[in-house]
Amino acid sequence: MMHLSPKYVILFFLLLTLCISCTKDIDFDQAREYQFNPVVESSLVFFNESANAFIDQGAEVEIVQDFIFIDFFNDDFIVDNVEKISFNFETQNSINRRFELQVDLYDEALGLQDSFVVIQEASSDGQNEIASHVEVFEDERLVALKNTHIILFTLRLLPGPNIDETTSGRIELKSKAVFYFEIKDVAL
Repeated sequence: MMHLSPKYVILFFLLLTLCISCTKDIDFDQAREYQFNPVVESSLVFFNESANAFIDQGAEVEIVQDFIFIDFFNDDFIVDNVEKISFNFETQNSINRRFELQVDLYDEALGLQDSFVVIQEASSDGQNEIASHVEVFEDERLVALKNTHIILFTLRLLPGPNIDETTSGRIELKSKAVFYFEIKDVAL
């Protein structure tokens, strides 16, 4: 007669119990039902100039412009999955002049899609005046942004004390675009 050690008997009953115990049916299709909500940030525009940068041949320059071409809305994945976009601006001003930043969004045919203005107060004591501004694009504004191919940035010095070569201080602008995605049920 064969003699089994107690540990093998216990192991046998444990395995038998696992094999005949209750299990829940597994729905492998639920692996296709998912949702991700990633947030992606991208630099937008940066500006850091001293007060005398607004002087050209001895005359004050009140308007500075720059533009960028954007092509990320040519990607179907982005167009289909982005739910919201925000433009975040941080401005610093140590010049005794208010300024505004106008942001214009144009489509390929140079049709204006949207526009907004960021205002920065003047510094009366030479210390940095810091402000932030967030512009959110959802619903109809998001559709307009998705049609955008050119973003024009126009910085305007607003009326105030004259600026010359000896004026101290600087203007700094930092900005970023934040993309909020909703990705679900994408074929793997």
